[in-house]
Amino acid sequence: MRCVLLFVVLLLAVDGCYAQREIAFDEALNIMLENNPQMEGAWLAVDGATQSMRATKGLRWPQLSLTAAYLYMQRDVEIDLSGPKSVLSQSVTSVLEKGVANGVITPGVATFIGDALEPFSAMKLSYKLQNRSLGFVGLQLQMPIYMGGRINVANRAAQMKVDIAEFRLTAIESALMTQLVERYYGTILARDVVAVRCDAVRSVQRHLDDALAMEAEGVLAHSVVVYLRYRLSEAQQELADAEHQLQLINSSLRTILNVDYTVVPIGKIIVDDLVQDLDYYIDMSKRLNPILCEADTNVKLASEGVKLARSELLPEVVAMGGGSLYNYKLSDMVPRWAVGVGLNFKIFDGLGKERRLKAAKLEAQRVEKLVENAANDIALLVEKEYYNTVNARGNISAAEHLVDFASSYYESLSEGFREGVVTAAELMDAQVELAASKVKYFNALYDYKVSLARLLEVAGMSVELTGYRFSNDM
Repeated sequence: MRCVLLFVVLLLAVDGCYAQREIAFDEALNIMLENNPQMEGAWLAVDGATQSMRATKGLRWPQLSLTAAYLYMQRDVEIDLSGPKSVLSQSVTSVLEKGVANGVITPGVATFIGDALEPFSAMKLSYKLQNRSLGFVGLQLQMPIYMGGRINVANRAAQMKVDIAEFRLTAIESALMTQLVERYYGTILARDVVAVRCDAVRSVQRHLDDALAMEAEGVLAHSVVVYLRYRLSEAQQELADAEHQLQLINSSLRTILNVDYTVVPIGKIIVDDLVQDLDYYIDMSKRLNPILCEADTNVKLASEGVKLARSELLPEVVAMGGGSLYNYKLSDMVPRWAVGVGLNFKIFDGLGKERRLKAAKLEAQRVEKLVENAANDIALLVEKEYYNTVNARGNISAAEHLVDFASSYYESLSEGFREGVVTAAELMDAQVELAASKVKYFNALYDYKVSLARLLEVAGMSVELTGYRFSNDM
């Protein structure tokens, strides 16, 4: 309880502009997952990939579009009948001349008929097909019938991109969880170190007071008092350094939580015995590690790329149709609706399709090699973090015995110093060893927590952190 009060006083003295709040680890975990900007960005990436996947599903549906246009042309579209009119006039004239020559008709009758047809010859004859000003509003419908498998490939690829975004989200979440363990329990470690340094200062001060009393009685040289004052200033400097470390790690904890108040971790670092065998974590990493899961999905995505490149070798077939909803001065000769089927097949494009298919196959092979290498690297990393955790667990037991020994030895020398049979240097050395053993013990506890968190991260099991008694450690 004294350490907690000391921690609160230190934070209030340095971060006076911040409010403070006691937070257990599981609560800090929830705050981080809700507030951290990296998590928000990863969620946005998942949402964006999901929307893209939904948009890709629309490729299966018909496409309906509304078209409207107004045109003003240079001139009306007409058919000139002047040519047929001239031929008819010439034919009539030839008939009249032959009729007069053969005596069928008289010249007067021929003249009469010619004068009667003269207005017809002077008439300009034409037929207007389309007015120069026109407009229309219509609907166009297009429905894919066969696209060589492109639509199926696009939908599967879109779903895989969603999976990749989710795996990246999991990877970011796992990394942040490990960082939270480092900073949350790093704050507890720094707090405990401050308490150790504070006890050391009080111990040296107590010995200095004893030395001053012994000097006043004439049983202790003044040089011992001077030496103890030096060791006191040294202990005070170590306390100041520990306080600065506490302030720094707590600021980093506040940063990862993205909060504007001082976070006071609850409890102490404790140890459990829930670590499984190495093979268990290796097997879990093969199934759950988000980096490997993303890599496996990239292999499948590369395979879909091969299918997409192969689909370019096949034709496209679509059904299409259109109709006019409204028209302005549109010719009656133009049909108001039409339906049909269209086919598009690129016969030759400079061997581009064949080369893209070859490139897609090579890319798929490259990704497979990368995945194989990543799997080996992850297995080695799991093994490394596993043995780090096991070694840290063993260091805790050794550090406990060291603290017991250093504490007993220091107590015996303290009694001897008061009796005048132990020198100040021997006493201070024992006090330094005691403080160092306590710091070593707290560091061993911290190393175990961090190593375990890293092991769970590479095994893809960071969600199991609270199952390893990281929550409400009292």
